[in-house]
Amino acid sequence: MCNNIDLSAYGLNGRFAALAAEYPGLTAARIVAQEKGRYDLLSAWGEAPGAVSGRFRHAVQTVSEFPAVGDFVMTDWNPDGEAVIRHVLPRKSCLLRRAAGGTRQEQVVAANVDTVFLCMALDRDFNLRRLERYLALTWESGASPVVVLTKADLCGDPAGRAAEASAAALGADVLVTCAREPDGWKQLLPWLGAGQTTAFLGSSGVGKSTLINCLLGEARQAAGDVRGDGRGRTRRRGGRSSACPQADW
Repeated sequence: MCNNIDLSAYGLNGRFAALAAEYPGLTAARIVAQEKGRYDLLSAWGEAPGAVSGRFRHAVQTVSEFPAVGDFVMTDWNPDGEAVIRHVLPRKSCLLRRAAGGTRQEQVVAANVDTVFLCMALDRDFNLRRLERYLALTWESGASPVVVLTKADLCGDPAGRAAEASAAALGADVLVTCAREPDGWKQLLPWLGAGQTTAFLGSSGVGKSTLINCLLGEARQAAGDVRGDGRGRTRRRGGRSSACPQADW
């Protein structure tokens, strides 16, 4: 097992370090993936699976109070087994969506995100009304939006469409990218410093996975071909959320 991990590389900043110091005897960790009530945690001591304690489970009132990807949590850390989550530190931001099945409870998609890259392709995916919905969702979460227009090579007038997006996204930066170009993704780098957390939001097939792979320097996210209707063929594991969260809304 690895240890001595610098959690600032995973979004830990002074605010969360100060909050964690209020729980002596417990270990701070960040949730990097979740699936059906089970969590993958990362702490200064390494990686471990985790689950909430029985007391925590019985104390929560709503689904959104449970830990989610991006949360910083305080744990009883077990280097040889499962960590026990005792507390969720207060969130800086929280991306929410309505739970499936018609309930009024909300699900947390990702917590403690600083910047949300709102991805929209410059081909048939371009839709200003959808962009406005993404912007409202992001501002409400407490994160800052950055509009990322992808597939500039498939658009006859990328500058004109960027101007339309800028008019709809007052207060947000608008970037025009092309992952086919060697440096076509590097405009995103200023938002990726130490202690910063980003998320990608956009329709299937707009190039989120391709951008993430460029940033990581390896094919970590499965990216497939685009169908005739412009939708992607990316393979996803059902029910699983992970670090570098994506959402297809």
